[in-house]
Amino acid sequence: MNNKPLTNNNTSLPFLSHLLLTLLPNIATSRFWSLVEAFGSPERVLLSPPAELPFLNEQGRSLLRDYQHQGEHSQLMQSAQHIIHHTDKQQGKIIHSDHHLYPPLLKEIHQPPPILYTKGDLHNLSLPQLALVGSRNPTHNGLQNTRLFASHLAKCGFTITSGLALGIDGAAHQATLNAHGKTIAVMATGIDDIYPKRHRYLADQILAAGGTLITEFPPQSPPKADHFPRRNRIISGLSLGVLIVEAAIKSGSLITANYALEQGREVFAIPSSIHNPQAKGCHQLIKRRATLVENSEDIVEHLQGILHHLRLPARGSALTTEKLKNKVPESLSAEETLIIHHLGFKPTTIDQLSLSTRLSPQQLSVHLINLEIHGWIKLSDWGYECV
Repeated sequence: MNNKPLTNNNTSLPFLSHLLLTLLPNIATSRFWSLVEAFGSPERVLLSPPAELPFLNEQGRSLLRDYQHQGEHSQLMQSAQHIIHHTDKQQGKIIHSDHHLYPPLLKEIHQPPPILYTKGDLHNLSLPQLALVGSRNPTHNGLQNTRLFASHLAKCGFTITSGLALGIDGAAHQATLNAHGKTIAVMATGIDDIYPKRHRYLADQILAAGGTLITEFPPQSPPKADHFPRRNRIISGLSLGVLIVEAAIKSGSLITANYALEQGREVFAIPSSIHNPQAKGCHQLIKRRATLVENSEDIVEHLQGILHHLRLPARGSALTTEKLKNKVPESLSAEETLIIHHLGFKPTTIDQLSLSTRLSPQQLSVHLINLEIHGWIKLSDWGYECV
């Protein structure tokens, strides 16, 4: 059999064997690893008599027989060449599970993806990652929390990983870029098909800033419903922990959290109002095994024992306080500045503010009206809060 290597960024026999085996029909990830366990390696599977291989249908047996007789001229090899060509055209790279740059944490999970298609800096895949995921239709506070947490965690040394979706995912990627951090986008399509389309520019920004796009789906793979849970499994598998910012009860983010728990990864969740439907998924996770977090320092300290090199901020410089300090202009009066620092981003009543600021309710009313007019705070059903 003529098994001449193909021209590509990685054409070793292990690479080709991994890729070719994944291209056989009816061979999903679980069946790939079952065959490898039974026969010893992808190479041995491909050299075995087709009739002896479980899972293969008649089409698969025919393709394998053709490959064993025709080698590089076989239909299976031509399919591999097509995928390699399109990956090269996208300036992407294909790595297999035995490649030295395959993500180490992802390799630890049960039956990791045999093949990954990537674009951008592959070295990011080995950096300490924290996943931020959540609703595609987040609340204002959900977006605000995402930006605050992602920015601060990136500055602490984490690579921020998410799914390039609308809402929380996109906000996490963008906030990381704004903080000059590294971010990884895990896709449910091929690397040549950015989904959703409106995030094409965001994907370009991620790559321009030294980030990474990654998927287990070959080029020209469109978004399909069953692709998204597989994407979520990779998101959690890459990461030390997963932060759920906002999620409804029936949410893809909960799938990611469940994968993380199965993989032995940390799961963090931000609590919110019991009246917020986008918080119910977070509350459900907290009732189970998730760690309740109120600021990014909670996460950094929780993981500090694992990662000694993380830049841990001094306790007491709470994320909310840090953001407010940078945001509040000098044009505000001393009383108004005091109110904002005591208000934060959770609804607070005038009575509570009076106790913490030592200003009378009458004084507070005047300043609160002024702050609300200028867009610094808002009044909700449960009190005043910063915006």
